[in-house]
Amino acid sequence: MKVSIVIPCFNHWRYLSDAVESACNQTYPDIEIIVVDDGSQETPSDELLEFLKTKNVLLLRTDRQGPSAARNHGIQNAQGHLILPLDADDKIAPTYIEKATTIFQDQDNTGIVYCDAQYFGSRSDNWELPPYNFPDILFDNYIFSAALFKKEDWQRVGGYNANMAYGWEDHDFWLSIIELKKTVVRIPETLFYYRQENDSRTQRFTAQQKMEMFEQMAKNHRDLYVENLDFILHRFAEFRQLLDADTPEMEMKRELQNLRDRIRQMESSGFWKLRNNWQKVKQALKVSAKHAASEN
Repeated sequence: MKVSIVIPCFNHWRYLSDAVESACNQTYPDIEIIVVDDGSQETPSDELLEFLKTKNVLLLRTDRQGPSAARNHGIQNAQGHLILPLDADDKIAPTYIEKATTIFQDQDNTGIVYCDAQYFGSRSDNWELPPYNFPDILFDNYIFSAALFKKEDWQRVGGYNANMAYGWEDHDFWLSIIELKKTVVRIPETLFYYRQENDSRTQRFTAQQKMEMFEQMAKNHRDLYVENLDFILHRFAEFRQLLDADTPEMEMKRELQNLRDRIRQMESSGFWKLRNNWQKVKQALKVSAKHAASEN
């Protein structure tokens, strides 16, 4: 079972050798490494190009298209049955792919395999992600981008959505795999290392961009969100109650701000406009059932 490690790169040449080295150090033997130069403005050094050549890395070049299109381009050219997207500034532990492929081989309905993670760079603590849970993932992404999935599932869902203009493309993609009724497995071991820098793309999102991304994600997975509307309304009510809390602690203040942003995202989304109609339908069904019971 060949595994293709797809590494999009936009100007992160100074980190790329670390990512590729971690991919080459895998205990699982049947892998290929594909680097996609996503229209970088900076030119890689001759030393780096020679390094990639000695590691048998396939280097593809495209015009600047963004992470979704870059990943799709790399996966389209991949020979592997399984895919592992890896950002150019991140790293994986030597046994990650071996342990993940075992899960895919043993459990036919597996759709996503990921693991515990740790920061490195400007911080070095563990990345404390809550365990995967559905339908909570409709609100928050608990799966980082460097998780393994089947190429055939990527084909079935049409790949990463290019309409996620600002980001969250991995969150959106995981929802696509989940819609296939596939299972998600988390390896309880730190096998992924996420570089944390002050200029991280995810730290630059504005509140408006977050709202637009949430709305787009809801549109991309309209049926999934509609099917779980009761849960969403319940969570919305919980958020509102938390916002009424008055606490001086800074951590709680940050959490409350996150909740405010999330509520604004929901209230601004086209999906949220279904709320009133859904409540009217539920009320009509109750009245109809009550009427039918009285006639009997």
